[in-house]
Amino acid sequence: MVKITPKETETHLATLAAVPGQIAELTSGLDADQVRWSPGQRDWSLVDNLAHIRSCADVWGHTIYAMLAEDEPVLPLYDPRGWARATRLAELDFGASLQAYTLQREQLLMVLRALPEESWARAADIGGRRHTIFSQARRMALHELEHLAQIRALVE
Repeated sequence: MVKITPKETETHLATLAAVPGQIAELTSGLDADQVRWSPGQRDWSLVDNLAHIRSCADVWGHTIYAMLAEDEPVLPLYDPRGWARATRLAELDFGASLQAYTLQREQLLMVLRALPEESWARAADIGGRRHTIFSQARRMALHELEHLAQIRALVE
């Protein structure tokens, strides 16, 4: 388990802050066909990657807010892929979806940056496993870096 330190939290906050802009920069100027193109039938397009990133941000962000609103909540384990299907995120216009993701991220960062150091350890039982605000933010940041690499490869 990674120790919660100000340096660690700042590292992950920086990643969470940077990813939406990096996606915007990488995809700037691409048309609707380009963002929907995938290299193979089982491979994700840029739209699919963004839909997945957004669904994870929705689900994991919800757990962070729940940990702030309640002491030790017990939450179900939601499947981000199921959430993406239910909300039809991959059907949205890429630019509008990226804008919604960026705005959602700004809101989450506003909340996270204002947290006192001890609040990062607030926890929840999520699907039978203990998670903290820090672990969920870290998870989101590291996961988004993986998909950012996929997006970069698709664009190149």
